[in-house]
Amino acid sequence: MSPVGSQRKRFIAGAVCPQCGVEDRTYVLVAASGQSRHCSDCAFSESLADLPEPDSVEPVGAWEPVKLLE
Repeated sequence: MSPVGSQRKRFIAGAVCPQCGVEDRTYVLVAASGQSRHCSDCAFSESLADLPEPDSVEPVGAWEPVKLLE
């Protein structure tokens, strides 16, 4: 268990930095104040609390049951 006030750095496999475009250098910093993502190659950082809320999810389209052929 983490001590109070500590931060955890978790690298995200396959993530690409939106600023410099380098793969596998992006990590999420988890702290008591919230989460933020950073790049270890450039100065990119972004608080995840600042991201816009996703719109409601709408269905892709009408669906019909599959008819099995004998």
